[in-house]
Amino acid sequence: MERSDKITFAQGRTAAIVGVILLFVLALTLHASLSKLNLDQYGDMVENYAWGAIWQWGTYKHPPFFGWATAAWFELLPHENWAYFLFSAVNCGLTFAAVWRIAARFGDGNVQLMAVICAMVMPPLSFLAIKYNANSAMTPIWAWLFVFYLRGLEGRRLVDAVMIGLLATAAMLTKYHSAVALLALFLHASFDKQARSALLSTFGLTVLVVFFATVSGHILWLFKHDFLPIVYAAEQGDGEWLHIVLKAVKFVVGVPLYTIGALLLVLLVRHDRTEKGAAFEPANIKRLRDTVQGRALLAFSILPFILTIILGFAAQAELSAVWVLPIFTPIAVLIALLVPQPWLQRNVGRALTVAVIYLLGMIASAPVIAMLDRNYGESEAFRSVPLEAVSDRIDEMWLAESGGAKGFYVAGSRGLADGTSFYSRYAPLIVDGNSAEFAKGYITPELARQKGLVLVCFEGESKCTDASTELVGPLPAPRKLQVTGVNGKGNWNILIWLVKPQS
Repeated sequence: MERSDKITFAQGRTAAIVGVILLFVLALTLHASLSKLNLDQYGDMVENYAWGAIWQWGTYKHPPFFGWATAAWFELLPHENWAYFLFSAVNCGLTFAAVWRIAARFGDGNVQLMAVICAMVMPPLSFLAIKYNANSAMTPIWAWLFVFYLRGLEGRRLVDAVMIGLLATAAMLTKYHSAVALLALFLHASFDKQARSALLSTFGLTVLVVFFATVSGHILWLFKHDFLPIVYAAEQGDGEWLHIVLKAVKFVVGVPLYTIGALLLVLLVRHDRTEKGAAFEPANIKRLRDTVQGRALLAFSILPFILTIILGFAAQAELSAVWVLPIFTPIAVLIALLVPQPWLQRNVGRALTVAVIYLLGMIASAPVIAMLDRNYGESEAFRSVPLEAVSDRIDEMWLAESGGAKGFYVAGSRGLADGTSFYSRYAPLIVDGNSAEFAKGYITPELARQKGLVLVCFEGESKCTDASTELVGPLPAPRKLQVTGVNGKGNWNILIWLVKPQS
C-alpha cells in the first residue's frame, strides 16, 4: 500500500470510528428519552445530582466524583430527562473513544473500528450504562486511565504521569472498587521488567505525588465524617456465605455471557463459505505477551476481575456483575484481535453494517419498551413515581409561601427529596441521607432556618421527619398531595411540610 493510500485508509477509518461513536451517542439518547417514563427504576440518577449539587468531598454512601460530574453537566444543560440521557450517552462515547485509542496500539484502523463496535454491542458498555451511576461512571475513567498508562510506558512523559495521578484519583473518588484497577496496574508495573523502571523513577514518583495530593481532600473528609461511605459499603449484604458463594458463581458466569454479542460479531466477520480456516486467531492474543503494552492489556483485562473476586470474599460482599462494567473496555480490544487479519480487512464492512442496524434498532425499539414500561404498577420502585410532578407542585407551594427564594434545603424520603433537588427551579440542596448528622459539614440549624426547608415524605414513613426537626424544630402542619404514576397506574399519598426562610 502506497503512502497516500495509507493516509486515505487511516482517514477513512478515523471518520468511520468518529461517526459511529457520534451515532451511538445520538441513538442511545433517543432510545432512552423515548422509552423511559422516568429517569431510572430506583431513583439513583436524581440522587447522583442531589449529591453533586452539595459539592462536598463525600456522601454517606459514596465518594463524590460521579456526583460532581453530574452537577457540572447540569450547570450547562437544562434539568430535563433528555439532557440526563445525553449525559449517559456521552459517558459511553468517552469510553468508546478510549477503546479506540487502546486498540490503536495493537492494530490498524480495521482493528480499531472492530474494537469500538465490539464495545457497543456489549450491554455493560451500552444499555446498562443508560442508568448513570457509580458503576457506569467508572467505565470511561478506567479506560482513559489505561490509555495514559500505555502512553506512560511508551514515552515516560511527566504530563502522562500527571494524568495517570489525576485519573487514579477520579477513579477512587467515583467508587472504592476502583482500587482493583489501580492494584492491577501496580502489579503489572511491579512484575513486568520493562514497566518496572517507569515505576521506580521520577515518572512513578510524579504519579504518586499527584494522586495523594488530589485525593487528600476526601481522606480528610472521611476522618471528619467517621468514614461514612466505608461503613456503608461494609454493611452491604447479609454476610451469609451461601448467598456470597451463589452471587460469586453468578458473577463469574455473567461476565463472559455479556461478551456473546461481540463474539457473534467476530463470527459474522469471519464467516465466508468460499474459504476454510479457524474462526478465531488466538495467536494474536499470544503475541501480546511479546510487548510491554500487550502484557499491560492482558493484565488490565484479567487482574481486576480476579482481584474483585478475592476482595469480595475477603470483605464477605455479595458480588455483582455491574461492579466490573469497566473491565469490558480492554476485553473489547481482545475480542477484536481474535479476528484473523485477512478476514478483517475483507469483511470489516459487515461489522459496520451491523453497527448501523443495531443503532437503528435501538431507536426503533424505544416505543415498544415504553409500552411495556407502562404496564408496571405501584410496586416497581421509582419506575412510575412522578418525581418531576411532585417537584413542580412543591415549587408552586414554595413560590406562594416564600416568594420563590432560591437555595432552600429539602429533606425527606429518598427519591422524593432527590427528585426535588434535580427538577426544582429554585435549586434546593438535599439533607444528605436525610440525616442532620450526615449533613453537618454544610448545614447547620441556623442555615436551615435562614434558607428555609421543605420536607417531603411518603405517607406512613415514621422516621422521615427526624432530620428536619433536628434542624428547624417543630414542623408546621403538613400539606397532603396524592399523585398517580407516570404510567397512569398506582397512587401515592405524599406529605409536604414547608418551613419558610427567616429574614
